[in-house]
Amino acid sequence: MSREMGATIFFGSDRIGAGDDALGEVLMRSAVKTLGALDPLPNTLLFMNAGVRLCCEGSDALDALRELESLGLEVLCCGTCLDWFHLKDELAVGRPSNMLEILSRQNSAQNLIRL
Repeated sequence: MSREMGATIFFGSDRIGAGDDALGEVLMRSAVKTLGALDPLPNTLLFMNAGVRLCCEGSDALDALRELESLGLEVLCCGTCLDWFHLKDELAVGRPSNMLEILSRQNSAQNLIRL
């Protein structure tokens, strides 16, 4: 895999799209599991709102996210969102972050993908 500058990916939900929630969850799991096949790999994964659930205990995406983190991807989760959903103690991958850091990463990203 190439280590050139990859994208920053923003997860604002734990599912993709609107319509059928079960389908949206399947699509999100598939997207997270597919990220490791990208070339170049993304640099940073940003999680806000319900997206933080993907990084917490019980998530079907944990194994894939841990693998991505082990490959050097930075995983940042909104601390306010973790508090809102009472998930701060359930965070299993990545680290808590804040609005300034998350917006700064988006602002400086060469490529920003929103899922």
